[in-house]
Amino acid sequence: MPSNLFSAGQIGTMTLPNRVIRSATQDPFGHRDGTCAPEQVALYRDIAAAGTGAIITAYSYISPEARSTGIQVGFATEEQRASQKEVLDAVHEAGGRLILQLMHAGMNVFMPEKHVAGGKLLAPTGGLKAPNDMETTEITAEDMAKIKADFVDAAKAAKELGFDGIQLHCAHGYLLSQFLDPNTNQRTDAYGGSAENRFRFPGECLTAIREAVGKDYPVLIKVNTNCGGEYKASYAEDILYFCRQFEALGADAIELSGYNWLGLGKKQVPTFYLEQAKAIRQEVKIPLILVGGVRGPETVQAILDAGIEFVSASRPFICQPDFVKHLEQGEDSPCVGCTKCLGNIWAKEGRRCVKHPIPAEFAQE
Repeated sequence: MPSNLFSAGQIGTMTLPNRVIRSATQDPFGHRDGTCAPEQVALYRDIAAAGTGAIITAYSYISPEARSTGIQVGFATEEQRASQKEVLDAVHEAGGRLILQLMHAGMNVFMPEKHVAGGKLLAPTGGLKAPNDMETTEITAEDMAKIKADFVDAAKAAKELGFDGIQLHCAHGYLLSQFLDPNTNQRTDAYGGSAENRFRFPGECLTAIREAVGKDYPVLIKVNTNCGGEYKASYAEDILYFCRQFEALGADAIELSGYNWLGLGKKQVPTFYLEQAKAIRQEVKIPLILVGGVRGPETVQAILDAGIEFVSASRPFICQPDFVKHLEQGEDSPCVGCTKCLGNIWAKEGRRCVKHPIPAEFAQE
């Protein structure tokens, strides 16, 4: 068992019994109306009951026009919030801690023609080609004001409902990371160009959230440590600035990820972003959480040895909801990084992971 892994850790005012966090994971248990299904309640209860230090929820959209996929859960309506409260209660009953991840999809919004007036895809820069081949529309000051207000409203509601903290999603190609990434932010105003300008809107959102929830409520950030294309080298410096600013504006912890996590997982690369995390560790004092390529005691130890306070994982928990117990026993995850759990294996075979048995009702078809 890695040293220090099962000692208590602190994120702001929240104490975790160990250093293992279930990272935000899209679950196949969301209804089309954005509410959680009973299976999600049961899954989170199992992860918490196994002794996981904390769970970060599946990414939750803050408004109907912020949605990323058809089965994604939301935190925009009273019904959605009530269903997420059921998950929260189950986690608390099992002795766990639940952090709500909040996001806006930006140019990756799901079926915009159904959710957004005129079918617009809002992005930092207009005229870009979105993943669905639609063209983006540049976000205006009015748009930014509404989005910021939606983040604040969701964060306040999370605190009122009793979530142990919130995480602001600034990674994985969603709206706030689109502002940070020079590939998707080509604005020429105060919100584009320099690292300082590209940080401005995510920083404004964090500031507004912190003011709304108070200084003692845990607020976490998730951010890409890298970007692709011609800006790869300059972004390596930009991320250091971003993390210093997150700390200065009151973030309690930063979870470090990257834009290319999917490909690295398929290649079974260990500790995807450890080198970037080491550089960031020299720049900030708040706790860091590293996700990507955590598969067992060896990778966990490498992260802890680098001075990173917490390790987080997603797919190993899909493979084994009690992954934390296997870590405690010194076992590696059987997860092979195939990423089929992120595709349509659930719809086709009724299972979440290729290591799971196919349910009888699917096997008979």
